[in-house]
Amino acid sequence: MKHIRIAATLVALSLAVSASAQQALSFKAPVKSPEVNPDNSVTFRYRNAKALTVQLQGDFLPTNAPVDMVEGEDGVWSYTTQPLEGELYLYNFVVNGERRNDPSNMHMNRDIATWTNFFTMSTKQGDKGWYYEVHETPHGTLARRWYNSPTLGADRRISIYTPAGYETSKAKYPVLYLLHGSGGDEDAWVDLGRTIQILDNLIAEGKAKPMIVVMPNGVYYNNAAPGYAVNMFQPTMLNSRSDSTKEIEDSFQDVISFVESNYRVAKGMYNRAVAGLSMGSRQSCAISRSHPGMFGYVGMFSGAVLADTPEAEAALAKQMDPKWAPKLYWIGVGSADGVKRNAVKLRDYCESKGYPVEYYESDGGHVWRNWRVYLTIFAQKIFK
Repeated sequence: MKHIRIAATLVALSLAVSASAQQALSFKAPVKSPEVNPDNSVTFRYRNAKALTVQLQGDFLPTNAPVDMVEGEDGVWSYTTQPLEGELYLYNFVVNGERRNDPSNMHMNRDIATWTNFFTMSTKQGDKGWYYEVHETPHGTLARRWYNSPTLGADRRISIYTPAGYETSKAKYPVLYLLHGSGGDEDAWVDLGRTIQILDNLIAEGKAKPMIVVMPNGVYYNNAAPGYAVNMFQPTMLNSRSDSTKEIEDSFQDVISFVESNYRVAKGMYNRAVAGLSMGSRQSCAISRSHPGMFGYVGMFSGAVLADTPEAEAALAKQMDPKWAPKLYWIGVGSADGVKRNAVKLRDYCESKGYPVEYYESDGGHVWRNWRVYLTIFAQKIFK
């Protein structure tokens, strides 16, 4: 009988602990924030009765300066924007002069070492925000894989998107190799670039060919994103030739070999594309130039390797030989981007030599808002 009482007590304690744990895991947002209003303005709220000042900082504001939020009843601070266009927006609060994330919004992403709240909104089907959202369309699959790089002497983590229907199909698919920027990793294009949502939506609309998208880690001394690597993650921001291009350029065949050995891919240069942003843009430019006939489509988003030396001129001339010139040599850059000068120089040089080149200039600077647009445009132009 004593054993029965002890067992019953243990069960009761277990149930109590379980209930407590469930209660601890539950969460009720302090207030509703952000709230998209019928006129597409957005209201932000933050509850803190003890705060002296609360400000809102966001990339949707007219300037980069924070704006003051107004305290109302029950210590709820609020601010309502002007009507916004469809887009993915970033924001945070500044409470008593210190940066804070929105406790009512679970949606956050990481850019290098900074976590920021975000929200998406679309005003109509087909605007920018619509492509960054999940809709009732067939969905592809995202896999995080490890591959061995004999050139770098390490196992490395890679993100790979396969389109809807890949698992049940016997078809072979073209491949887009998509490279991140300085400070990024193999998660950047997934989380910040909304690659999965963009490709799912474009493919469902018939605007892009079903394709595999391969997103490797483009920093040779980081095997993986933070939390997944044996070595301590070290973001590179210096953009030296060694840190940002040479080692990845030399080892990129390891990535291609892994993909073409493990996935049903269509072979040949016109079934391969390479593109990237900033550092990854220079990498895509350099990799395609050093491997003429490897890629039929090249995308450079806010970055390029200039043909400003005899060696660089010769390499570009070889790449642009009619027998294996890319079908698409695409440059995209913001009008306020500090690297615009180099993008224009490469465009002008290609045009002066009669090399095929497409140039696209958007508003704004060196930001993800532009790079998501460039991917949306580029994905519709390749493999056709």
